[in-house]
Amino acid sequence: MNHSGILKNKLFLYLTEFFAGMSVMAVELGASRLLAPYFSSSQIVWTIVIGTIMIAMALGNIYGGKSADKSPNPDKLYGRILIAAIWIALIPVVGKYIILGISALLIFTVSNNFLIIAAFAACMVIFVFPLFLLGTVTPSLVKYSVDSLDDSGQTVGTLGAFNTVGSIIGTFVPTFVTIPAVGTSITFLIFSGILILLSVIYFICQHTGKKKIAASVLIFILCCGLGYSDSFAFWQKDLTYEGESIYIICRYRRRTDRWSCPPTCCSVSNPSI
Repeated sequence: MNHSGILKNKLFLYLTEFFAGMSVMAVELGASRLLAPYFSSSQIVWTIVIGTIMIAMALGNIYGGKSADKSPNPDKLYGRILIAAIWIALIPVVGKYIILGISALLIFTVSNNFLIIAAFAACMVIFVFPLFLLGTVTPSLVKYSVDSLDDSGQTVGTLGAFNTVGSIIGTFVPTFVTIPAVGTSITFLIFSGILILLSVIYFICQHTGKKKIAASVLIFILCCGLGYSDSFAFWQKDLTYEGESIYIICRYRRRTDRWSCPPTCCSVSNPSI
């Protein structure tokens, strides 16, 4: 397939696959941490998170393949990436309120298996759409990358390798670096920013999408201002300290002078009071 501008170099397509795979895993790990204070981090919740994300990715793969065959325009792919990035940036702003809203609605209508149903509904509302959009990346990039059947196997294999390596990095970095250092909310914003930057580079190089770029950057800046919060129990007013470690979210209550989780499991043992 003939391309102009930045897509003449397949490296940019490979980097798109890399960052898409990295972001999917980062969002998955962020999803588990976002849900943990409300639904726990049990095997049930992890199963719901992984299963929901796999459903979204599978549907995205189907749609991405059909869309690429019907209208092989890279602008649409990078537009979808941009929308997914903005959605991910909005998760720190509204995610916890959506979870509580869904729980409040279901608590009056569901008598059995509340945890499973509420966690599944929260995952569907918050995470399915952006991951569905990121699921369209791989089949679209195959369409844009393969020039002939002679090297199709090598091209698809290279795309798969970039996606896998990105997924590996997207697994380790949030767990061991960003979540313990800056929290879940900032982690979502970091990986959203990476996807936005990727799309912005594409649209600038193609000399198109100026309105998309301006709107996306503005929304992202607003999300950075409104979404910076390390408080999950935002309805509680008696917390002197609340923070995230590599293991768990810990809180220190002013009234009881006690940790709400064992201090030995946290990276902070004596918060300043």
